[in-house]
Amino acid sequence: MAYPPDWRRVSDPSAATELMRHHPFAHLATAHSGLRSTRIPFIADVEDGKPVRLRAHLNAQNPQVDGLDGQDALVTFAGRATYVSPNWRTDLARAATYDYEEVQVRGVIRVVRDIDFFRQLIDDLSAMIEPQYADVGDYPVWNTSMTPPGYVERLFPAITAFEVVIQSVEMISKLHQHFPEADRRSIADHLARSGREDARAIADKIRRQIGD
Repeated sequence: MAYPPDWRRVSDPSAATELMRHHPFAHLATAHSGLRSTRIPFIADVEDGKPVRLRAHLNAQNPQVDGLDGQDALVTFAGRATYVSPNWRTDLARAATYDYEEVQVRGVIRVVRDIDFFRQLIDDLSAMIEPQYADVGDYPVWNTSMTPPGYVERLFPAITAFEVVIQSVEMISKLHQHFPEADRRSIADHLARSGREDARAIADKIRRQIGD
């Protein structure tokens, strides 16, 4: 039996790209120097409508950096997630679970020792992430040109910039698709009343899928 089941898989690469851009703070997992994971922001580069490359950087003192070049990597982008109680379904005999969305990217790491690559990475991260927080205040989007002269040059030796050449992208969307519509509507109604932002967002996704 295939896992995850087909009903959880999202084949549209644009959906995976959208999740990665809205939730760029992802887990980088490697196994070359012991099993390690670091959570860092990533840029997803797209060509012909498909993600082909991730860009990011690590603190050079992170043990994960040692021998990083050429290693296999798993990068996991966590989207919205929420608990679902059995009380919210018509059949109380089925256990509780979580509904969630995520993207798993597998690829090979290439360390890039180029300060222009690093500068562009930081500017691209800022251009993508800062607008997501525009409601905090009316500020210009920050970029490296706003730093004091020589700041980026002094910072560069303390980081390790890299890219992940993508080999596969898998998006999972587990939103009770295999349940009766009555259950899905009930779950969405309950989640919509939650004080948790993720729960309300999942409610909206379920409602859109059933045509509400």
